[in-house]
Amino acid sequence: MNWYLKAVAAVVLAVGSVAADEKPAAVPPVPGAPKNPAEKLETTHKVVASVAVKGEKGMTLQTLCLDTQGRVIGLVAPPKPFGAPTKGATAEIHVFDADGKPVKNWKVAFHATAVNSGPDGTIYVAGDSKLARFDKDGKLVGEVVELPHLAAALKDQDGLKKKAEAQLKQEKDQMAAVYANARKQITEQLKAIEDKQPEDRTKTEVRQIEQFKNLLKNYEKIEGDLKNRTIEQVLEQMTGRMRIANGISVSEKDVFVASGDVGYGYAVWRCGTDLKDAKQVLSGIGGCCGQMDIQCHGPDVLVAENTKHQFTRYDRDGKKMGSFGKRGLDTDPKCFGGCCNPMNIRANGVGDIYTAESEGIIKRFSPSGEYLETAGVVKLSGGCKNVAVAVSADAKKLYFCDLPGSKFHVLEKK
Repeated sequence: MNWYLKAVAAVVLAVGSVAADEKPAAVPPVPGAPKNPAEKLETTHKVVASVAVKGEKGMTLQTLCLDTQGRVIGLVAPPKPFGAPTKGATAEIHVFDADGKPVKNWKVAFHATAVNSGPDGTIYVAGDSKLARFDKDGKLVGEVVELPHLAAALKDQDGLKKKAEAQLKQEKDQMAAVYANARKQITEQLKAIEDKQPEDRTKTEVRQIEQFKNLLKNYEKIEGDLKNRTIEQVLEQMTGRMRIANGISVSEKDVFVASGDVGYGYAVWRCGTDLKDAKQVLSGIGGCCGQMDIQCHGPDVLVAENTKHQFTRYDRDGKKMGSFGKRGLDTDPKCFGGCCNPMNIRANGVGDIYTAESEGIIKRFSPSGEYLETAGVVKLSGGCKNVAVAVSADAKKLYFCDLPGSKFHVLEKK
């Protein structure tokens, strides 16, 4: 999360988190309603195995894909950061057979955040401004290189500086209003309590006096930091997001990388399989919680536009070819419910498109984007997250990444 969003979140949480001891009245459940509407959906696949994945030094499963042999390729690493890669961090690749049995693993010398397999079986691993390619046995193909899009983006220093200046102005203008409103609310609440006689104050109000005073001190510090924030700091934050690979996918002739865009949002870059001639094909795409998944579908690229509750097909040059899906209730399988869905996407050998939602739901769409069925439901915990899905060439098996649990689930067709 960048500096600006952190500051906004701090204000929102601060104003809304000064909670009283008294618990709010419980909302009575709707008679006969299931705890999770997704549990009542009819599915074509069921969970047959759950495979725990653990790495060295507490590293956990972050995402997965299938290679051309149908093996599960798991990326095991520290959590993906919001602002910039973790300095000095490394990662691992763990390989499993189609049933989830361990095959082998190897180390990656940088903080990797994305993985995918190319049509020729080469495994692409990206993150921390780097890209490495491995053969099926884990042997490094060539050298670890700089992500092609980063070098291309950083060439335009004048353009970057102008965008940084505009972003800094936006931050200061918007945050001034945010803090003025927050300070006013807290000051009024504090005054209302202090105006009471000490003996008339509740235990909660006594504690809130100190909490409110601390909040006002924090506001003063953050406002000072904002006032002294420099163009150089904004540039560092902007390029830090660009060094994170949020997604990578490979077609017969192209490599696509999704990363943080200059400013806010996400961008998709394309280069050849020789990793040359980087070109930005998409920009300003909205993504939730640092998540932006892309997958190739023939020569095209599919984007899980989770903030719009849809997925979109673009040709290799970024021309929009169609958007599919709509927002709706969790009980309507044709719609994407929840906060930000679909989070992840995948296409199988015959061209069907599978989407994954943070609530553990996998749906199948036709190549033209028509909803066909709910393929599976997996019990998960946590909010918005990477719920990478993979599907075997014959669609008899599905694989679902359980990020909070650091494991993946194997689903078989009923």
